[in-house]
Order: sequence, then C-alpha cells, then structure tokens
Amino acid sequence: MIVTPVTLPEPTSIPSASAEPPSAPQVSQEESAGASVAPTEQPAEPMPDEPVNILLLGTDARVDGEPTRTDAIILVHLNPRTNRVSLLSFPRDLWVEIPGYGYNRINAAYPIGELRMGPGYGAALAKETVSKLVGVPVHHFVLVNFEGFKTIIDLIGGITIDVPRPIDDPKYPVDAYPGDVRTMEIHFDAGEQLMDGERALIYARTRHADNDFGRNQRQQQVLMAIFNRVREQNLLEQLTLLDDYTSALRDYVRTDIPRSKMVWLAQVGTRLSAEDVQRYAIDSKMIVALETPATFAADPVAVREIVDKMTAGGEPPSP
Repeated sequence: MIVTPVTLPEPTSIPSASAEPPSAPQVSQEESAGASVAPTEQPAEPMPDEPVNILLLGTDARVDGEPTRTDAIILVHLNPRTNRVSLLSFPRDLWVEIPGYGYNRINAAYPIGELRMGPGYGAALAKETVSKLVGVPVHHFVLVNFEGFKTIIDLIGGITIDVPRPIDDPKYPVDAYPGDVRTMEIHFDAGEQLMDGERALIYARTRHADNDFGRNQRQQQVLMAIFNRVREQNLLEQLTLLDDYTSALRDYVRTDIPRSKMVWLAQVGTRLSAEDVQRYAIDSKMIVALETPATFAADPVAVREIVDKMTAGGEPPSP
C-alpha cells in the first residue's frame, strides 16, 4: 500500500541525548537504563537500482497519540536488480541493544525514542536498533496503527487467507479504549476465507493459541495476502489513486519514504509476483534464553546466516 508522509517530521539523523525536549515524558527505569550514548546518523539514501531496506512497524496507538510498544516488526529487503523481496520478522520480546539506551525488548525502541527524544524520533531509533541487530542499514520505515491496518484491507476489498489449522483464542484483547482489559473468545476455521480488516487484524494479532512465533507467521501471511490483492486489482499501476489512498490513511500511517520513492517502489512492485517474495523469521530455533528480567536473545551467528540468505535472495531455510 502506498501512502505519503504525514506532517509529523522524521529526522535524517537522531539528535544527541542532550537534545531531549525538556517536556518529554519519562520512561521507566528499565527502559532508560544505559542512556548515555547518542544514536548514530541514519544511513544514506541508496541509489535507485540498489537494494533498499524498509522497517514495517505495527502499533495499537493512534499515530498522533501516546506512543506504545510496537506489536509487529518486519524488515523488508527489496532488490530491484533481482526483482526479489525478502521479509524478516522479529519476535516482539526479543532482547536487544537499543543504541544509547541499554538493553530492552525490541518492541520498546519506538516508544523510548518518542518519549525520551521527542515526537518523530521513535521510528528512527527503531530503525537503528534493527540495523545494529542484523548488520545492514535500514533506510526507511512505515508505521501503521491498527485502525490503519483495517482501513488498508477494507480499501482493497478484503483479503483471502488460507488458515492452515483451526485457531481458538479464549483471551483475545478487546482493546475498545485505552486501559481496556476485557477479553473475548475468537475462532477461525481451517481453510481459505475472505477477511475484512477487523477479522484480518484479529488473525494477525492472536497468539494465545500458539505463541509470538506463530503470530509472526500469520503477520507475514497477511502481508502476502495484501500484496496479492493489490496485484489482482492492478493498484500498483494506477498511480492516479495515490492521493485517494493518502487521504484515507493520513490519520493512521507515518513514513519517511518521499512520494517520488513511493512511485519508484510501485513501479518495482509491478514486476514482482508472490514467488519473488521470500519469508524469514527469527524463530524459536535461533534464540538463547536469558535470565530475568531479560527475555531471550537471538544467536548472532544464526542472525548473520539468515540475513546473508535474505540479502542474497537465496532460498528460505527449511521449516
């Protein structure tokens, strides 16, 4: 889906810790531990025919509201020379180094940046956190909240998902308002089914039936379904619709991708098929358990291997 940047600025470099706005809200002691080193500058813009890395972030907060931890974190590697796209998903509880702010869960990078450095800086810190973990530059980001996710899917007429097995979650969060702790029961039959935005969001978020690693697989499945639906409707070739989608998504999406780059990405997208998209994840086979209060880390050798395969356009690892 193609959107244009909203008015909230995203800097090309992150300011030093001393540039933190005096009125910025404070994060917890756990999140701020080690905040003594300023993050480095963001990577230079790649040339038009060079690979580009885009960080997709999903959050339950309003784009202009109080920042929350990111519920989905996926790195997209697009190589126009080979017409290949790779997706790499990160479990939200992965324990990583957040540059300048010590160690924490990877999904804390965005709110730490927003709260400690000011509005507009959270995505830049998330980009640098992921870049440090995987060892490749992260050039751009797209941040979508849950309402934006549902709006995107409804705009394209829903998506078709082949649910591999029945899913039952007796404790899916209602999240009707901030602080809502109610839950509800949800069920998905196995098999192919058309989902609207609301249903697809539930499918992508549910995790009590398995775990975060299973949810990462569902999130990638939903992204592929969106991509297939966009291709079916030839939306990437209808650039006249760009402003229509921009208007509909303005309240739900933030990105630092300039409009000219979006047009280029759309043009590259017209040359892609589902077979050109390869899916990877930091999964349960790659993690190292840590002592409380830490969660689990990723084996750096395994991360290096998967990133090498991802950027080289090789075959995904065997399940």
